[in-house]
Amino acid sequence: MRAIVVVGVMLVAAGAGLGAQDSLGAAKDLYASAAYEDALSTLSRIEGGSTAPEISRQVDEYRAFCLYALGRTREAESIAESMIRKEPLARLNAADASPRLEMMFADVRKRLLPSLIRERYRTARSALDQKSFSAAEPTLTEARLMILEAEKLGVKDDGLGDLSVLVDGFLQLIRSTADQRASAQPVPAAGSVAIAAAPAAPRPAAPSPVQTAAPRQVAASSALAPAPAVVSDTRVYSVDDEGVSPPVALDQRMPAMTPEMQMITRALKTSGILDVVIDETGRVVETTIRQSLNSSFDTLVVRSTRQWKYRPATKDGKAVRYLKTLVLVP
Repeated sequence: MRAIVVVGVMLVAAGAGLGAQDSLGAAKDLYASAAYEDALSTLSRIEGGSTAPEISRQVDEYRAFCLYALGRTREAESIAESMIRKEPLARLNAADASPRLEMMFADVRKRLLPSLIRERYRTARSALDQKSFSAAEPTLTEARLMILEAEKLGVKDDGLGDLSVLVDGFLQLIRSTADQRASAQPVPAAGSVAIAAAPAAPRPAAPSPVQTAAPRQVAASSALAPAPAVVSDTRVYSVDDEGVSPPVALDQRMPAMTPEMQMITRALKTSGILDVVIDETGRVVETTIRQSLNSSFDTLVVRSTRQWKYRPATKDGKAVRYLKTLVLVP
């Protein structure tokens, strides 16, 4: 008896799916014949919760198409916005998507991408704070693809450059950490420099290439995340804040590593995270080591930040304080 009930439920579900498909097909035909109101009425009878995701997406597409054709542009854009929030990079797959509709969806995507990218970034940062690299990596990867799409669409947002460097830096950090765990190579016995791998929660950052005299590459990124206590009542902005132009590095020279430091750091494949607060004049007023690259080198880096100089961050044309994070990846 139980088997009969289960089969019956499956048949009902299959019937509902076929019904939705038939209704969708009818709505498409009505749309093609310019019967937009009738098409909308047919689409409204399809229950979204009981249909397959692909059918549900097509229902939303054609609802937006019909509204747009009827001149109800704001309603059409509202549906497009809802669809893009669910799937930021999904493309229209309907044969009836005219160039004007494609443009409408592209404009909505262009407007939403900066905030959606920041949402992905904040989600990934939260996972990084919990040391959950496996959870952060796919979100960062999606953010990377969204940044590329924003660049393709010509999105104007000064903070996206910083986010791009930040996302790349954290992805590289995650992968280098994974490589380190996989190889688990012993540390070469050389020098007496202690390696501090005390990972203090990674924080976001803005881009600006870090130069170092040592023959190794350092990835820089501009930061966000809870800023360290600043001795000031002035708000500290970061890459998470839209409408803020990040600081531009004028002098951000990294100290040289000794051969011994280089050897140990490369062998351990460690990465470092450094927070700096840049004031309204472009000077570094606070430095915090979030994750040590090398205890001896950390001291040199903190000392060198006192000499760094930036064109300060701005908001609405006024200089503001900014929290910038450098992700140092050997």
